[in-house]
Amino acid sequence: MLRNLMIISVSAMVVSACTYSSYGPEEHRSVESAGLVSSRNVDVTGDAEFAGMIVRADGEIDGDLDVAGATVRSNADVGGDLSAAGARLRFTGTVAGDAEIAAATAHVDARIEGHTEIAAARLRLDGEMRGPVEIAAARANIRGRYLESFEFQGEGRNKSGDLTLAGEFLGGGAICATAIEITASARFEGSFVFASDTRPEGMPTSAEFIDLDGRECDRLVHDSFRNHG
Repeated sequence: MLRNLMIISVSAMVVSACTYSSYGPEEHRSVESAGLVSSRNVDVTGDAEFAGMIVRADGEIDGDLDVAGATVRSNADVGGDLSAAGARLRFTGTVAGDAEIAAATAHVDARIEGHTEIAAARLRLDGEMRGPVEIAAARANIRGRYLESFEFQGEGRNKSGDLTLAGEFLGGGAICATAIEITASARFEGSFVFASDTRPEGMPTSAEFIDLDGRECDRLVHDSFRNHG
């Protein structure tokens, strides 16, 4: 469950120099890179793994991509799954499989075919998510297109966050945050449940609204919300 996914805090690495290696047969060649600064542009038929204080991973990876660091930037086309964690993280590109992202501050602009899970303190999300999406964030600006179910749980130390919705949500969803702003560009199709301290302006007329009444999202008990999807 996404609500059990904690934001990963990345500690300083003690590797003094970057190491890089490739392994496996030519038809499934994988790469690993680690160091204080781990930066590569790769074109591999297997998996790729990058770790360091500063990580830059670009290129084409036919298999899975795993990146972790204090500062992570990646512009990649991933043929498998994406796993990304960092204090500051930016990912652009495509993911043919699932994506799991955890960061203090995250900016994602991508096309993701599979299941997307994101945990962040601050999040900006754009692109096209073709599979189900689950997000836990304290402050988020959501753009882009969402073809399957979209679930958002606000997270915050003393409240359940601020959320701006400016995308196309075409597969229904369950959305909970203390404050929800729906912009004029937002579009909704399917069955939705909204939970907030104040009924959001621009909410679909067919959507169900739940008054949080000062509760935090993780304390919300409501069958329509918990059982959504």
